[in-house]
Amino acid sequence: MNKLNYTGLLLIAVAAACHSPADQKKDPFSTAHAVNAKEQKKIESARLIVAGKQAGIIYLGQDMQEVFKLLGKPDDGDAAMGSALAVWNKKAPLLIFSSYRDSNMVVKAVKQISVADPDFSTAEGIHTGVSLAALKAAYPELEKAAAYTHLKTKAGLTVYDAVSKGIAFDVQKDTCTAITIHPPNKSVNGVYLTMYPGWKKL
Repeated sequence: MNKLNYTGLLLIAVAAACHSPADQKKDPFSTAHAVNAKEQKKIESARLIVAGKQAGIIYLGQDMQEVFKLLGKPDDGDAAMGSALAVWNKKAPLLIFSSYRDSNMVVKAVKQISVADPDFSTAEGIHTGVSLAALKAAYPELEKAAAYTHLKTKAGLTVYDAVSKGIAFDVQKDTCTAITIHPPNKSVNGVYLTMYPGWKKL
């Protein structure tokens, strides 16, 4: 009888352990997991890169006044002939090239977006820090678009563009250092101002 009681108590203890709060959080059907998953999805959408469309909450065609409300005043920039380049966060730069949306020359809209922060990623997991080989595997149509040298350090930079998709990559020493979103079927270099201040085109 004692042996049976001991076995019963052991089974109860195991069952209780299997339903501990820690395990309940891992349960895909639990309320806690549902909340966490929803929050994770929100974080991912704020960092999602979509070729030819957007980088997080910034998208092509967006009114720059709305961008300023979202991001605040740029840390740096340049402007000429109705076009402008705005730079945020110099450590992991976010660059936005804009120009007038149409011939009315009233609204300035986002034309290109370049991100260096590795937290930004495509749905396939492409982000800054990946190798050139990984970029070519994900985008077989990649072609060399331009090469630059830094005016001070003389470092080299090569731009590879998947023109039809609307996404380009800065590559230094076989590693992606920035990702640029641009309109599909329009070269990443088809803008008035350079997206590479401090670099000389070769």
